[in-house]
Amino acid sequence: MERFLRYSLERDKPIRVIYLDADGRLRQRQAVVEKLEGDTVSLYILRPPARVTLPVRDILGASYTAKDEE
Repeated sequence: MERFLRYSLERDKPIRVIYLDADGRLRQRQAVVEKLEGDTVSLYILRPPARVTLPVRDILGASYTAKDEE
């Protein structure tokens, strides 16, 4: 999973991320990783536009977006 986070950070490309939000709800969003430091990741969510910072442990999965899977 860290591979996808680094891919997004280094190439400024969106990835699909599944994570737990602050309320403990499961979310699946397309996002670009803006910062990855230690145990924290900052994401820019594409729709609806928002910025989220959360512990890496709250990210349950990550993958390429549909157009990047080729």
